[in-house]
Amino acid sequence: MALLVCAGKMRGWSGKKDARRAASQANSLVIREGDLRTQGNIERLPAEAAGWSGGGWLVTGGGGNGARLGGGDETGNGVMLAGDNVVWGKSGRGLADGGSRGLRWYGAAWLLPGSCLVIFLLYAIHMLRAPLSSLGTLNELLRWGFYGSFAVFAVLVAGSRRGGAWLAAVWHTTGLVISLSALLAVCGGLPLPYAVAYTQSPGVSATGARLGGLLEYPNAMGALMAVYLLERLFAAAYGFKPAAGRMAVPRWLTAARLSPLFPYTAALLLSESRGAWLAAAIAAAAALLPKRHLFVPLLMNGAAPVAAAALLYRQLARAGLAAEPLPGLLALAGLWAGAVLAGLWLYRRCGCAAGRDRAAGLALAAAGWTAAASAVLLLVRARITGPSPTAAARGLFYRDAWRLAAEAPWLGRGGGTWRQSYLAAQSRPYVGSQVHSGYLDTLLNLGIAGLMVILLLLLAAGWLIAKASPRLLPPLLVIILHSAVDFDWSYGLFWLLLLLLPAWALAEKNSRAGAPGRPPWTTERSRLTHGALPNPSPSTLPHPGINASEGALPVVPDENASSSASPSGRAVPVQPNVHSRMPVPSQPGNRQRKWRQAGLLALCGAAVLCSGLSYRAMRGADLFRQAIHDPHPAAQAALLQESLKWNPGEPQAAIALSRLLPEEEGTGMLLRSLKLSPGSAVLQWELAADYLRGGRPGEALYWVRRSQQADPFNAARRLSALQGMLNLGRRSLAAGDRATAADSAAAGLELLRQYRLLAAKEESRGPQHNDRGFAVLPQADEIYLQLRQLQEQSILTDPPRFTATETGQ
Repeated sequence: MALLVCAGKMRGWSGKKDARRAASQANSLVIREGDLRTQGNIERLPAEAAGWSGGGWLVTGGGGNGARLGGGDETGNGVMLAGDNVVWGKSGRGLADGGSRGLRWYGAAWLLPGSCLVIFLLYAIHMLRAPLSSLGTLNELLRWGFYGSFAVFAVLVAGSRRGGAWLAAVWHTTGLVISLSALLAVCGGLPLPYAVAYTQSPGVSATGARLGGLLEYPNAMGALMAVYLLERLFAAAYGFKPAAGRMAVPRWLTAARLSPLFPYTAALLLSESRGAWLAAAIAAAAALLPKRHLFVPLLMNGAAPVAAAALLYRQLARAGLAAEPLPGLLALAGLWAGAVLAGLWLYRRCGCAAGRDRAAGLALAAAGWTAAASAVLLLVRARITGPSPTAAARGLFYRDAWRLAAEAPWLGRGGGTWRQSYLAAQSRPYVGSQVHSGYLDTLLNLGIAGLMVILLLLLAAGWLIAKASPRLLPPLLVIILHSAVDFDWSYGLFWLLLLLLPAWALAEKNSRAGAPGRPPWTTERSRLTHGALPNPSPSTLPHPGINASEGALPVVPDENASSSASPSGRAVPVQPNVHSRMPVPSQPGNRQRKWRQAGLLALCGAAVLCSGLSYRAMRGADLFRQAIHDPHPAAQAALLQESLKWNPGEPQAAIALSRLLPEEEGTGMLLRSLKLSPGSAVLQWELAADYLRGGRPGEALYWVRRSQQADPFNAARRLSALQGMLNLGRRSLAAGDRATAADSAAAGLELLRQYRLLAAKEESRGPQHNDRGFAVLPQADEIYLQLRQLQEQSILTDPPRFTATETGQ
């Protein structure tokens, strides 16, 4: 038995037409009374069915055959419910792809936490494979566990009723706190340590001071402010509504949109980050290329804040970012207020019809951008056009990092690989515990496998944002571009923002779709999975008791129904039955429920595990800090032992404890710690020093050579090793062991020869990139003389005896 429900005209009607008008002109509606008794209640069509499914639904009883009805919206969407199966589709096709579109949204959204989970598992595998640094791998494991939890939270919030508002509040609060705290540290006397980075090198800063803010690193601060600036600029451009001579939106709302532009721009300029400026320009150009109509609103909205920020930058640059509190606050407040008022005026001019007012506004906006660019470029022209020492240093980093990555290309060597091994991999004595590229850092840590997962995450985020809310694409592009040339990803904040942006885009799409709760990509799936159709609003669908002439759906008696079902054969109105559902198989729903429960249990278990590991690491670090500040050696030893029980992978705690223990126990402690951090050069130098204090020159020489391989450009350590070999030889000579003393002296002289050769080679390359000042220290000559003297003293003084035949007599 079949039940045919037509919600629109069979041909030619669009799903956007009024539901009553469509129903009154429907060809037919057949509701067979027998079907009502056998199949139960047929719930009313949803109010949004016209937008989702087009003009018709076909519902067949168990085992019945179904076909899609005609009609539909401009996309031709339709729904076919055949027996117990539900299929979304397009008109003209047997199977529809509306559901596949929903599944794509659903899959792409959950690909974000899924990628974080894969990265988490890769670091967990490294924890079981003896990584280069167990502490660094543990830190990355905990970080990605937190990122995954945040991604799950963001996706779930995006599907809630007020998800977009919550995510926007988190975004804007974070940006304003970071930008205003940095500006107040410069202009208002806010005590913020390391908010300003000072330098004497004109290649690092044209003014001698750069704003670092709460991030304490100017390049990261500039990239972050570029992210927030482009989000506000494009939000204002996309929200622009042209109107003839009036504001299209309330004035206060426009002022709220434009007000954050000034602090973001000022902080971006004060950071003096050329990479952030370039990344922002490329991201804006890439977003404007397919949306050229946004150029004029962008030009008008950004002119006043950029000009005011450039003026503030010029004033603070002369003072070295050290303004007096009261004048600085007045300048900051005045320029901010002027930027907002001028921005509102330009916004009105941009919204006017074509004429002299609009032309004047465009001319003023162009003049503001030109003046701002000229004011800034006059100060930083030398850094932009001249040679860049930082760019040359990055080239060295990248070459050494590629060579190091080739040693473990597929899975990497665990967390903190570059920090642990850059001293051994560096080709010049530079200082750089960060590789200055998030992609290379991932390649070193997790190899090609991890890098592919990261690229997949970025592609999923970009696809979601481009489809759901294109205005958020420029901020994402800034993160993607700038992370290639700096260590932004070492800050957890950048990953959180990167995960928040696609969730925010989904929430905005949900709000535009008008779904009351969850977004369509989850609502459709959940409703269809449970086999129930939501009740419509009374305003869109007629009640069954209304006359057909008024737009009601006609009710036709069932000719084939039994007399017991309808003795009189009269029509029976359809009454909703909230206790009845369309029959659906229970097994798939149970299976999905079990999978959800299993996933929830796995997430809870991972959260508990990460919480426990995080607490152990935090407790160990706290005990280590207490031990450092304790003046009593016995108490220090007890605190350090307790610290290593909580966090055995901390090399510094093991080194500090080994110096308080007897020689054998201290050496054993260092060896156990080295198993957890085999790439630690500090541990290896400490072990070499321990063996040099002993009486075994062979083992001492082995650890000295191994330490030099792990850190070849450490002049102080090399000199200390030479002094240790000299002392070892002297102790052996004093004990009467001339052979050991001679071996120690010979080993010391060979180490000194290698030291001088390496220093001469480095000196021939010039002083550039010799950040560690590697050279032959003056004490080396004195140690050489002492080693030669020891070698002479170690030779047997008794002259050999010759016979008369041997002497020729």
